[in-house]
Amino acid sequence: MDRILQNIRSVHGVIGVIVIDKSRALTYQLMPASYSADEVKAIALPLLHLGKSITTVASIDFFYESGVARAYNKDDQITVIIGRQDLNLNALGVVCREAIPAISRKFASGQLGVSVAPKTGQPDGGIEFLLKAINIIAANCLDKVGNYLVTRNLRRAKDELAAQYPVLTHISIDNNGVASLIKGITPQIGEADMKAFAHMANLFLSFCAKTSDKLKPDDIINLTFEIKDKLDLAGFYHVYADTQLKS
Repeated sequence: MDRILQNIRSVHGVIGVIVIDKSRALTYQLMPASYSADEVKAIALPLLHLGKSITTVASIDFFYESGVARAYNKDDQITVIIGRQDLNLNALGVVCREAIPAISRKFASGQLGVSVAPKTGQPDGGIEFLLKAINIIAANCLDKVGNYLVTRNLRRAKDELAAQYPVLTHISIDNNGVASLIKGITPQIGEADMKAFAHMANLFLSFCAKTSDKLKPDDIINLTFEIKDKLDLAGFYHVYADTQLKS
């Protein structure tokens, strides 16, 4: 099962996949770290009811502010693919043409395997990985707005959000626009850390966009291209999109 979900997950723009067993109301999922078990349940239950109310095999597309989703309804299961706004539905359809029947065959044979459960805590290297993401974004902005504005806007974004996200009080920005942990301090790692750094990145790019037409918050994927896959798997872009809507 996991290999099938990984194939679906490999389509550009896919955030995660949830398969819902209609008869037992169980889920098998490959979701980012930012999704808690309760959030997966909140997605799965309405879709389970929807799938049971539809008597025909069908695919349904859902469009919302920060992305798109597609649900495939079968007699035994309903599979939902959650994606960003840039999800290529045509490419997804090609992959799912084989993947959805394969999932049903797994159900029929009972070979379901163990799916990847939603993670808690931090992606990859935790706070160090998130600092790396901030520094990659800042470095890729240097040639567009210069060192002075990069440093000023990073500090401004950090300072404005520090009261909301205490972890940011343990971060310093040097005169070269490089973010690092303050020496001698080991902050407690919390589940809100990724949201803190995603919000900081969004606010930083918003500030830069006010002084240059070469940057905008929507550039986040291009600015983090070298670690895009790790950030995507960790759910960073999903959290970033949420902070963008709330900013």
